[in-house]
Amino acid sequence: MSIIEFIILSIALSFEAMIVMHGCALKTPVKLTKGLAEVFCIALLNILLLLGGIWLGNLLRFTPDALDPNASSTNSLLTDTDNLVYLGLMILVAVRLLFRSGKKSRQVQPYDISRFTTALLLGIVIGINTLFVGLALGFRIPLGENIWRAAIPMLVVMTLFGLLGVMLGRQQKELRARRYTLIAVLFLLAFALKGALWG
Repeated sequence: MSIIEFIILSIALSFEAMIVMHGCALKTPVKLTKGLAEVFCIALLNILLLLGGIWLGNLLRFTPDALDPNASSTNSLLTDTDNLVYLGLMILVAVRLLFRSGKKSRQVQPYDISRFTTALLLGIVIGINTLFVGLALGFRIPLGENIWRAAIPMLVVMTLFGLLGVMLGRQQKELRARRYTLIAVLFLLAFALKGALWG
């Protein structure tokens, strides 16, 4: 996978962090420095969940040497199975987000992010989708070759989007959560189809 693909994937996953942090900052305004520290830690947690998901997917995939060009043709059926599992997990995350955006006004339950532990727990909750996406990727790509390409875009994009959510929440600005969720769903579906059908 290219760095551009990881950036697009990071954007799709970071919209959730922006929406959640915006809803919390509306209720409990925090200083920007504290908000930055919290979203940075949330991004780090999501990186760990993404990499952990890829590692787990590498363990579970049907063809351990699926990316080996010398793999025999008997592995083609197993490779197709890996692609189907990848596609299914990505669609699962997209559908999960789609159901959440189906509400007329997508309201986020506000939590008190003035406490650092609450923000860390929110990071884990936000990271459930990231874990499933990492698991899906693990059926297609090896972890060793993609650690930095996966980690750096996630760290930068999620930190920036999360901080944007905090800033807009502190200023009591409206955020069109449903629109951003639908964009994330489209990104994930396009990413899933591209990966499963064209490699």
